[in-house]
Amino acid sequence: MSVRAVVFSGDGRWEARDFPDPTPPPGGAVLRVDAVGLCHSDVSQFHGHHHVPGEVSPVVPGHEIVGTVHELATDAQLGVDVGDRVAVDLVRFGEPTDDNPFGLHIYGYTRSPDDEGGLWGGYAEYMTIAAGTHLAQLDTNATPEEQTIFEALSSCINWLDQCGFGAGQSIVIQGPGHMGLACTAAAAARGARLIVVTGTADDALRLETARHVGAHVVVNVDEADPVAAVHEATGGAMADLAVDLANATVTPGLCFDLVRFGGTVLWAGLKDRATVPVVSDDVVTRSLTIRGGSGGTAASVDAAVELLNSGDFPMQELLGKVVNLDRLDDAMAILERCGDHDAVRVVLRHDHD
Repeated sequence: MSVRAVVFSGDGRWEARDFPDPTPPPGGAVLRVDAVGLCHSDVSQFHGHHHVPGEVSPVVPGHEIVGTVHELATDAQLGVDVGDRVAVDLVRFGEPTDDNPFGLHIYGYTRSPDDEGGLWGGYAEYMTIAAGTHLAQLDTNATPEEQTIFEALSSCINWLDQCGFGAGQSIVIQGPGHMGLACTAAAAARGARLIVVTGTADDALRLETARHVGAHVVVNVDEADPVAAVHEATGGAMADLAVDLANATVTPGLCFDLVRFGGTVLWAGLKDRATVPVVSDDVVTRSLTIRGGSGGTAASVDAAVELLNSGDFPMQELLGKVVNLDRLDDAMAILERCGDHDAVRVVLRHDHD
C-alpha cells in the first residue's frame, strides 16, 4: 500500500505524491490522519515564507491534526491504544543543532519529504508519530473535522493563561480569522464581561460568526473607529486585554490605544516579516505589558481537548469549509481570499476507504 500526501514546494506550487506505507519508529506510532485544519500559516508555507524555527521547504504540511492511532511500536509509551482518536500536539523538543538552535521539532514544518519516510505532516493520509509526542485522546461526540479546532483553541487558552485573563474582564480581538474566532469562543467560555471583535468589510461572514460564538460587539473598521467603539463599549475605561490576530501592520500599535492604563497587549498575528509601525513611548507612559503568542503547550492542548470533549464549545459554528485532497486549490483560494471564495475556516478531510 502507498500513502498519498501533498507536498508544498515553497514557491507557490504543490503536488500530490505517493509515499511508501509508514512503519512506527522506535517508541512511536503510525497515525491514520482523519482531518487537518488549515490556517494562514499554511499560505505562508505555500509561498516559502519561513516563520517557524527550523522550518523547511519542500514539506508535507499540516499541523492541526486529528487522527486515529493505526499502529504502535512495541516499545511505545504514548498513553494511547490502537483505534483511539487523538489530537496531535504539533511541538516536540529535542537537542539543539546549528540548523535548529531551539531544538524544536514541529509536525508539518521542520522535516522534509526525504526525511525518514517523509510523512511528518497532516496533509498525508497516514503519518509518522515520533517517540515523545504528546497525544490527547478525543471523544467521538463530534466529527474529526470539527475537532481540528483544538490546535487553535490550545494556543488561545495558553495566551489567555499567560495574560491572566479570566471571568469579568474585557478583551478586544483584532482579526476574526479562525484564530480570532477561537479566541472569541475561548474568552466567552471563561466568562468574559465584554468581548469586542474587529475586522474589515471583507470580514462580514467572520464578524457575524463572532457574534454567534460569544462577541458582544463587532466593529467593521472600514466604517467605524475601533478606538471610539471600544471607548463607548467600556464606558471610557478601555479593555483589559487587546489581542492582535490580524495580518495588517497597523494592528499591533493600535492595540496600545485599545487597552486601559496598565493593560495587556498580546501580539499573535503574523505579518510575514513586514515592518510594523509602533510608538514605544505609549508602552512606557501607559505602563503596558506586551506578550507574544506563538502557540500552545501540552497543558493547553489537554485543556482544549477537555473543553471539546465536554460538548460546551461551538465546534460546528467554527467548522467552515471541508475539502479533500483533490480540492486543495479550493482550500488555498479560501485561505487567500481569492474572488468569492470565503469561509470561517478550512479543513482538509482524508477520504479513507
